[in-house]
Amino acid sequence: MTDKIKYLPLLFILFVSCSREVQLDRDEYRLHSLAFKGNKQISTEELEYLIPPTQKPNRRPFNLPITPYVGLYNLGKAFYDEGKIRARRDKWESRLNALPNPGNYNADVEKKRKRYQRKVNIYKDRLETKENWWMKNVGEPPAKITENDIKHTSENIQKFIYNKGYFDNTVMYQIDSTSNKRGIKLTYLVDEKNAYYIDSVTYDIKDTRIDSIVKVTMPTSMIKQGAKVDMNNITLEKGRLELLLKDEGYYNFIAKNYISTEIDTTDYIKRNYRVNVKMLIRNPVAKSQHEQFRFDSINFISADPSNDPNVGGDTTQATYNGINYTFIGKRFPTRLLDKKILIRPDQLFRVSMVNETNRQLYSLDQFAFANIRFTQLPDNKLRTDIIAPTNPKYTAAYNFDVNNINGILGGGANVSLRARNLLSVLETTELGLRANLEGQPGLDSTVQRSRELGANLAFNFPKIIFFNSIANMLSLKSPRTQVALSYNNSAQQLYRRQVFRLTGNYSWLKSKYETIQISPFDINLINTPYKSFTFDSILTSEAERGNNLKVLFDPQFVSSINATYVYNNQAQGKNIRAKYLRIFVESGGTTLNFFPDRNKIKFIDQLFPLDTIQRAYFRFIKVNVDFRKYFPINSRDSWAYRVNVGLAHPYGDNQALPFEKNFFIGGPNSIRAWRPRSLGPGSAQGVTVGNRFFQQPGDILLEGSIEYRKYMFRFIGNWNAGLFIDAGNVWKWYQISSKYNEANFDWGRFYKEFAVGTGAGIRLDLDYFVARFDWGVKVIDPSRDEGDRFVLNKTRLGRNNEYYPVFHFAIGYPF
Repeated sequence: MTDKIKYLPLLFILFVSCSREVQLDRDEYRLHSLAFKGNKQISTEELEYLIPPTQKPNRRPFNLPITPYVGLYNLGKAFYDEGKIRARRDKWESRLNALPNPGNYNADVEKKRKRYQRKVNIYKDRLETKENWWMKNVGEPPAKITENDIKHTSENIQKFIYNKGYFDNTVMYQIDSTSNKRGIKLTYLVDEKNAYYIDSVTYDIKDTRIDSIVKVTMPTSMIKQGAKVDMNNITLEKGRLELLLKDEGYYNFIAKNYISTEIDTTDYIKRNYRVNVKMLIRNPVAKSQHEQFRFDSINFISADPSNDPNVGGDTTQATYNGINYTFIGKRFPTRLLDKKILIRPDQLFRVSMVNETNRQLYSLDQFAFANIRFTQLPDNKLRTDIIAPTNPKYTAAYNFDVNNINGILGGGANVSLRARNLLSVLETTELGLRANLEGQPGLDSTVQRSRELGANLAFNFPKIIFFNSIANMLSLKSPRTQVALSYNNSAQQLYRRQVFRLTGNYSWLKSKYETIQISPFDINLINTPYKSFTFDSILTSEAERGNNLKVLFDPQFVSSINATYVYNNQAQGKNIRAKYLRIFVESGGTTLNFFPDRNKIKFIDQLFPLDTIQRAYFRFIKVNVDFRKYFPINSRDSWAYRVNVGLAHPYGDNQALPFEKNFFIGGPNSIRAWRPRSLGPGSAQGVTVGNRFFQQPGDILLEGSIEYRKYMFRFIGNWNAGLFIDAGNVWKWYQISSKYNEANFDWGRFYKEFAVGTGAGIRLDLDYFVARFDWGVKVIDPSRDEGDRFVLNKTRLGRNNEYYPVFHFAIGYPF
């Protein structure tokens, strides 16, 4: 009986989705299916974009003859209460109207105003559409359509194809009835006919100054001779000309007012469907040329919204380099602001300089926004007012998370405090505190808790400090200097570990998609004050067998110089062809060369025991190249692949890398058929402590992944599926006596030691973050004997089986 009851909700949804009769007006039809026929040059996907959501058939999962989303919509309709929605709208409207006058900017008040207005708009929309949240986001209204809708859409399709250069195209439609009452199958019949191509492009410009400006930029024109006629490219060319001229002082130039296009199709058949395109740029009425404008006075006005508007804050005024500054409340250094404001009195108006000024000011994180206003004055002058309300001097942020590691529930909390302009150099100061608890299997198969506490203090400066000549060159490249100090304390059953870290970083944008970061110093003091007897015995045993794993848990002084280059042309929220490249280079132990004794540092000797000091210093070179590429299949589906290669060469007395500098493989963002950091090295069996697989470090990393990402449906957010194959491994640079010809990299056998995993996943994309659930299964396990490494046929459900599917929960895509 219980088994039958649990299926009642599903049966109810199926019942209301199939049996409830759809109410139709006289001229309406129930749309069951939609298709396109005849299109050869324009893809069906492009044409489907032209169909309004209200004119698409209801979704049918797995092509079954049911529409469950209609059932969910009808379920929500039963709970629609217009009276309650109206009351909630009135409540939020009253709160909105009770807020103070927006004349005096206050950040907290403006946040409330936006929130209240958003609430009002939500309830207004629900009243207008007669749909509640459930109906809009969970359900799907029955697909109804009229013949007038079909005619209007077919006209839009024809216009779209015309704009693509198929001037003679025809679009018709065919309506077939279905067995259901007043149900139809709709087919759009498309015939593109011949495409038209551009034979010549000419510009007819009445203003001689503008004519000379445009001619210089002709190579960058969006309209090319020999290309297919595309009205979108003509529109883009108009936009390009508008920006070009607004960057040459033509403040009032608007493309739609002054630019038109003529397409000459005379004798196009004789010319094999080739046409002439002419761009015309007209002058203003009754004028022989367009007017160029120059900046007059430039006024920067900054107000602290934390001041009581009835009391007012201290107002200070200053003039620096021709710019008038007014500070109400907080004051900022004019010398530093001057480098971020690129416009000056008597300069020619340039929209690019205005936009860059806006970007530079906003990137300082000192101002809520920067609104640049212009007032036209006689003699083609522009008075410029830069209105920049300040951000609060102090802000706090916190977040909590839940994790599931090794099947044990854990969680953590992070608190971040930010202070702005404490040192009066436009810097931000950040203090972060974090605490995490997560589950770890104990040595006796009981559940133990791993604890981690950390704190960091960072100073961020909006320039390159100490190097003035370089700072001036990079002032418009979003330069940053960060000096940070952090402490981390982790404790678990096996050991206690402490890490003190001091870093300094310079970063800037090389171009729109390229970022460079250089860290002249990265200094770490690492100590492991406690190791359990069992754990220490295992480390000692491994050391006696030639494995230098014990060195990783001795006291350490790790210093390095590193640099990172990143190219990333992905667009947030867009499925486009893109690539990502990260190159990381690091030299460890370089700092030692600046001390009198290059083999040790006196104060380090005093911090750590003398019997281990010879192993406290590390020298190494590390390179890591991570390349990713994304291929869209259509607007929502894509292929993605990744190649990640790393090489770290330890040298010096200990011939080892610091634990944190090793390469690891396996986990939610790596080879997903293995637990985090548990794979490798090479074909060797990993070190285990009790029933737990210890992290397996390596000096050489080779891994790759390919993943198919498929959109499924929308419910709260977008649900996507992923199918993936991962492969790779890590190896040691030097031989390990206990794992001779297993853990080390060897050209003769490394290709036989690639681990391979495959699997599938489900991703919930909520726009602001992606929740990912992946299941991976092992295909090739290099730790087994050669010839017996294919293990896919050994996959079994149940955690007692070595080859059960591995589950990962993570935030964000794996790559």
